[in-house]
Amino acid sequence: MQEAVTLLHGFTLSGKTWNDLTSRVRGAEWTWITPDLRGHGATPLMPCTMDDCVGDLVALWQRLGVERTHLVGYSMGGRLALHVATRLPERVQSLCTVGAHAGLDQNARLARRQSDETLAAKLESNGIEPFVNYWSAQPMFAGIERRGATFNARLRAVRLANAPTGLACSLRGMGAGAMTPLWDDLPRIACACTFVAGDDDSPYVTAARRMAAAVPDGRVELIPHTGHAAHMERPAAFAKVLVNHLERAAVDAGSSASSLTSA
Repeated sequence: MQEAVTLLHGFTLSGKTWNDLTSRVRGAEWTWITPDLRGHGATPLMPCTMDDCVGDLVALWQRLGVERTHLVGYSMGGRLALHVATRLPERVQSLCTVGAHAGLDQNARLARRQSDETLAAKLESNGIEPFVNYWSAQPMFAGIERRGATFNARLRAVRLANAPTGLACSLRGMGAGAMTPLWDDLPRIACACTFVAGDDDSPYVTAARRMAAAVPDGRVELIPHTGHAAHMERPAAFAKVLVNHLERAAVDAGSSASSLTSA
């Protein structure tokens, strides 16, 4: 029976941005679930909070008959994945994040919340295209340019398809400034965890190492010569990391089942 893998996208993206990755994973071991998160793509639902998104995911899994799932999340989606794993550990078979952290300290949260509010207001007043131009030009995404014109045109189209009100809602409700830090909750995540970062994305390398040290079964994987969006910048390299992670989780699950049988 195929195991479910739920892939959670980052801010300004949508579920379809995982297609480039999943097309590189051969075999029929997994079923890919790639929802659009609140405020994004075909799901402009409001309000936009982590708890609301968790409710959406649970409802989706129930419709699909999924009791447990591997969970993979990028950036904002990675923070959501951490939220799910700490709140509903019984639903999470394994956890993999890309370019994510478990929350900011109090001073950084306040500054980020103010910054996100400014961005949200500009989105609502200026519209989607000026914001996409600004967001795509940030240095942390420079590595995506190496994918070439065709890929970048598709990515830009995904970003432009979002509604300004939806992205503004997401910034205010799911931005790093709005997020309650989860560092103290990480030790309750008992499943296999892999925390991925591009080795050029130094703040997230630090965060990946800190998260791996906080959970019982955590590993760090750094993708060489890569920035924040490692899974999009070097999808073949990330696909190998993801497959290794999923296979490790299967081995761990088999070992746990054998231990229970022996007991």
